Amino acid sequence: MSILKICAIVFSATGFWKLIEMLFQFRMNKRFKNAEINNLNTQANSLVVENYKLWTENMDRRIKELESKNILQRERIVRLEAKNAEMSQTIIKLDSKNTQMNQTIIKQRDRISELETEIKKYKK
Repeated sequence: MSILKICAIVFSATGFWKLIEMLFQFRMNKRFKNAEINNLNTQANSLVVENYKLWTENMDRRIKELESKNILQRERIVRLEAKNAEMSQTIIKLDSKNTQMNQTIIKQRDRISELETEIKKYKK
């Protein structure tokens, strides 16, 4: 019987230590998994920050390109407005000339009509 008690005590002691060892390993595995999760979260956050940084750099570059194009377009608009004002002046001058020419044509038609009536007098 004493051998049985000794065997029971030995098995109980080894079982107890085995239980403590399993709890210790479980706790270590839990800490390891949490550390891995934290590491992955940190890497993901780092990637998000890096992507945001690249996106803002690209946006800054694109904004500068568009601003330079905007300056060129504004210069072109100013040139076109000047050309438009010049053309408006030309149109005003041509309208004035056109009015003068129409008056000249009317005078010439009147004179032609007068001459035709005079010629008719001579033909009779």
